Amino acid sequence: MRAPRPHARTRRAAVLLVFAAVGLLSLAGCDPRTLLYFLQPNEPTIPPPCKKDALKGKKVVVLTHAAAGTQNDFLSIDRELTREFNKNLKEKVKKIEIVPQDKVWTWVEGHPSWTDPAEAATAFEADVVIFLELETFQVTDPSSPGLLEGKARTHIQAYEMDYPTNSKGKPLIDQPKESTKLYDDYQDSTFPVRGPIPMESGVGRSAFKNKFLQVAAAEISWHFVEHAPGDDIQDVKFSTK
Repeated sequence: MRAPRPHARTRRAAVLLVFAAVGLLSLAGCDPRTLLYFLQPNEPTIPPPCKKDALKGKKVVVLTHAAAGTQNDFLSIDRELTREFNKNLKEKVKKIEIVPQDKVWTWVEGHPSWTDPAEAATAFEADVVIFLELETFQVTDPSSPGLLEGKARTHIQAYEMDYPTNSKGKPLIDQPKESTKLYDDYQDSTFPVRGPIPMESGVGRSAFKNKFLQVAAAEISWHFVEHAPGDDIQDVKFSTK
């Protein structure tokens, strides 16, 4: 009988090592999915539900509006969500140009009666406008005092700006661009998914809010950019600063 080839023995040893490490992590109360994710080579990514490369090489303006009740608890939550969302897009979308947030807010303050997101796209000569309507954002539940648990719901809409076309499909560049709905969906975010955190654990409300905001912004960005399955494993480490 032929002896096992060296690379076959190495492969078996690696598999045994992985299962042993998973067993130790489980006994220690850690989530073994984290290790399994990093040990899987060439793992495919999860594509976004919005059409592929919808934002690649485009000039994009992001508008965010928070419901009145949400604003009462977190006065600048709309701006904070925009900042985190824009950061995710810049990291994941090639050659994207995002209109600076301060310029967008200046425009919003100067046009308090705007109703159509396409108005902002036209003002900044953008190719795409993304409108995030934060309907709910809370870090505590009145029915469960003493517990921290993030809940958010965001209505996500995107519009594409392009020239109208004639009967032959040729763009009429002498006419104003028109908006077409590119995407429309909702994102419900919960943090942590494993359950609420007692306030006596030492996690401050502000630190919890900041972490949850990052989670919510990332999940919203996944509607436009691909992400790895391991990204679903939520980071529950909090800054002590």
